[in-house]
Amino acid sequence: MRHAEFGPQARRPPVTEPTLDVAVIGCGFSGLAMARALAARGNHQFRIFEKSAEPGGTWRENRYPGAACDVPSHLYSLSDAPNADWTRLFPRQAEIRRYLDTLAAPFRADDRIEFGFELAAAHWDDTERLWTLQAADGRRTRARHLVLGLGGLHHIKWPDLSGRESFRGTLIHTAQWPADLDLRGKRVAVIGTGASAAQTVPAIVDRVQSLHVFQRTPTWILPRPDVGIPAWVRRVMAMVPPLRLMLRAAVFVWLELLSIGLRKPWTAGWARWLARRQLRRQVTDPALRARLAPAFPIGCKRVLFASDYYPALQQPQCRLVTDSLDAFTPTGVRLDGGSELDFDVIVCASGFDPRAAIDRIDIRGRDGMRLADLWKERPVSHLGITTVGMPNLYFLLGPNTALGHNSVLYMIETQVRHVLGALDHCARHDASQVEPTAEAQSAFMQRIDQRFRGTAWTGCRSWYVDAEGRNIALWVGSATGYRRAAGTFRVRDYRLG
Repeated sequence: MRHAEFGPQARRPPVTEPTLDVAVIGCGFSGLAMARALAARGNHQFRIFEKSAEPGGTWRENRYPGAACDVPSHLYSLSDAPNADWTRLFPRQAEIRRYLDTLAAPFRADDRIEFGFELAAAHWDDTERLWTLQAADGRRTRARHLVLGLGGLHHIKWPDLSGRESFRGTLIHTAQWPADLDLRGKRVAVIGTGASAAQTVPAIVDRVQSLHVFQRTPTWILPRPDVGIPAWVRRVMAMVPPLRLMLRAAVFVWLELLSIGLRKPWTAGWARWLARRQLRRQVTDPALRARLAPAFPIGCKRVLFASDYYPALQQPQCRLVTDSLDAFTPTGVRLDGGSELDFDVIVCASGFDPRAAIDRIDIRGRDGMRLADLWKERPVSHLGITTVGMPNLYFLLGPNTALGHNSVLYMIETQVRHVLGALDHCARHDASQVEPTAEAQSAFMQRIDQRFRGTAWTGCRSWYVDAEGRNIALWVGSATGYRRAAGTFRVRDYRLG
């Protein structure tokens, strides 16, 4: 039975290129890591499909003022593509974007990236044992294996407030920051106090006439010792690669220790102490300090790293607003109490919908099963990489593989190893399809649920959990623990066909 039907026959353009061995969706860190690994092993029958006109993924979309990574630069890079020329300890968006452009350059030169290909549907054909992919514009291609490196930080989420379309000023999301936006002398509001807000507020506070920061829930903020890396240090790093490796290893170990504290609320004393000390030292007003002090366990929501956020909030032109918002108005916002505030620009730092990238694609696997139906109650997978009923389909940074402490690039590279193991095993055994067993998938999900109980992440509501309080996003454990679990393709967990 065939299940690769995409609308009326007359409107389907033909598949004009040979069947690919591997189709890689996304040209951010995930897609480029997969492509580099395939190229290194001599697989030339692959292609990257990217919805945008440029590579970069998350770091192409998020270019708001102050955008930067909260993982130190020498760890926030692929292990097989070290960069000795990072100019800061914590890399800024533009520098990360340049690094990704460098990673993508060889594939652009070899014409292995198809830009403007926004995946709308992916259907598995049980007879031919192939994935047929269709873009939003109708282009189609086929592949034996499909790797989804879609990322989760680019489908924006607007504040749940009515009247957004009525606002007559400039309304933007941090992930859609206009390059020509001039905030000088403007009355500006920032809605949200998460990671993007903590970076945006210090970057714009000196430009504006006034700045209102709307906080629903305070967050735990650890110091961010960002410093410039002098040119002579960068030269030494380039000449003595072991120094780079030592720095990378030291940062990795420090962040792994953070994971121990986050897994149990009572073991994070040192992190709470650091956060509270920074709050106490930087905020002298006891009333303001009380409004900025979180009431939930550290780690329950994403821990932020910032040393300039609290000082920015205390600038004379800045005001922290903790009253609940009711709605947008033509001139600004209305608070729950009925009072209204007027603004020229409203910046929504309201985060992302991590499931939107998957939910917007019509993915159908074995016997026509829809991924949306399989994941209707909850995303389920084996190791966050494969799913029962979806042969030859692999997720990079899939469900339950996000981190609350370390570099996700380490997780991506672990998953790439796993995918390569699956491809190699299929090639050695002349198998045309592979998918996890129901037993392996069930055991993984049970492990996730068992380890999640009693952790810091269960102490509040966050995007890590669903409406039932179930963990749908995080790997509960250390990054090295995930590599032990997923870095090797274990034949017993899969069935071949």
